[in-house]
Amino acid sequence: MIRYEIGIVDTRNVIKTLLDDFGYDFRDYALTAFKRRLEYVINSNGLRDADGLVNRLQNNKDFIGQFLHEISPDTTEMFRDPSFWRVLRDEVIPDIARGSANKPRIWVASFDSGEELYSLAIILKELNLLDSVQIYANVFTDKCINRIKSGRLDPKDLETNEANYQRLNGKAQYSSYYTMDGNTMVFDTDLVKNVTFVKQKTTVEDDPGAVKLAIFRNQIIYYNQLLQDKVIQKLTTSLVAGGFLALGIKETLENTNANNKFTVFNDNEKIYKRKTT
Repeated sequence: MIRYEIGIVDTRNVIKTLLDDFGYDFRDYALTAFKRRLEYVINSNGLRDADGLVNRLQNNKDFIGQFLHEISPDTTEMFRDPSFWRVLRDEVIPDIARGSANKPRIWVASFDSGEELYSLAIILKELNLLDSVQIYANVFTDKCINRIKSGRLDPKDLETNEANYQRLNGKAQYSSYYTMDGNTMVFDTDLVKNVTFVKQKTTVEDDPGAVKLAIFRNQIIYYNQLLQDKVIQKLTTSLVAGGFLALGIKETLENTNANNKFTVFNDNEKIYKRKTT
């Protein structure tokens, strides 16, 4: 099967349709990366071209939810980068939980399809802290919320997820957190029963405030410089003094306006700590 490749003009036309018809503004996404995601959506849905995508969006009211899910960066791997989760478990979370009068707020600010959120919840459960923190999670649509609440994440590679958990040195068996329904993994929904979902449009507009840990991994590489600065500023102001910001290993605060507001907590995992003064 020949794979369709979308041109720049057609990419901009799709972006215009999304803004004019649905109010989703992707104009400040990195064009090359967004173009690749559009190609993925078009090819995976058996559409012929960009016009076919626009037609599907305009004539199938339910498709926009699926589109927003598929256009988001792929996060179908549990405990991605296990070394990151070890640092979070062994160093960051104990720090934010120590001496807190109120429940510390943890914000999964990345537009995650559930895998990052469940990975975090499993770590908190194994630390006996799941009921001692308040988790917030960014989503695009109600469809995403319902999918996460159902526990039906359907990760693509069970062996990879199992290996990641073992490299994390988890305290239980990975299989203890899910059951199988045919070929679909169904995770224990008690893990996310107290999560507060924050619906956004296409970027980080609203925040919970007074956050002690914001996780925003592998996202800003998809934004242009203008949007990167805007989002990093929002993440910065959401954090309390001494709070942590976790970026992806290919991302950094260097050469950003927020760099002087943080110290490097772990350079390998790109975890930063908000300065107290």
